[in-house]
Amino acid sequence: MNNQNVPPYPPQVPPSSNLVWAILTTIFCCLPFGIVAIIYAAKVNGLWAAGAYDAAYEASRKAKNWSIISAAVGGLVIIVYVILMCAGIDIAGMQEMQGQ
Repeated sequence: MNNQNVPPYPPQVPPSSNLVWAILTTIFCCLPFGIVAIIYAAKVNGLWAAGAYDAAYEASRKAKNWSIISAAVGGLVIIVYVILMCAGIDIAGMQEMQGQ
C-alpha cells in the first residue's frame, strides 16, 4: 500500500543553520556581510520544514560562507588598522627626533 499523500521523509538530519556564527561575525567582524549570513541562516529551518531539503542545505552553505567572509574581512580590517597604527607611531617618533 503506497499512499501518494504521505510526505517523503527527510533524506538526512537537518543542516546546521550556522545562526550563532552569523550573529557573532555580525557583531564582532563585519556588519554588512554578517547580516547576509543571518538572512541565509534564518531560512534554513523553514526550508527544511517545507520539504525543500536541497534549498535548506544551500542556505546553510551560504550562511557558513558569508560568516567566513565576514570574519575574514573583519580580521583584515584589524590587521590593516594595526599596521597603520604602528606606522603612525613610527612617524610620530621620527618627527619628535627631528625636532630635537
